[in-house]
Amino acid sequence: MNNEVLKDVQQALNTIRALADKADAETKMAALQLILGTSQSVVALAKKLTTPNTKTKVIKAYLPKEKVAQKEPEQQQIAEPATLSQQQPLKPIPSLSNQRNDLENM
Repeated sequence: MNNEVLKDVQQALNTIRALADKADAETKMAALQLILGTSQSVVALAKKLTTPNTKTKVIKAYLPKEKVAQKEPEQQQIAEPATLSQQQPLKPIPSLSNQRNDLENM
């Protein structure tokens, strides 16, 4: 604050003090309550101006669930199809003999 503002406040307080000395006890109490209320509002305003304007941000951290290790299924090995050059010719299967004839001969 400027010195001039402080001088003005001091003069106002001196005037209040001089008037309060001439007044009765009830008037003095009322004046003190007014001064007290004014002082509290001035102090609150001063604190508000001097307090840095910061905001607290709450961050919730979630822990990931532990993964259960699972055994990977074994993959069956599938033979790759052979190319024409790798294929061998199939041998013909001999035909079956007539089994009825073989049973009758016994």
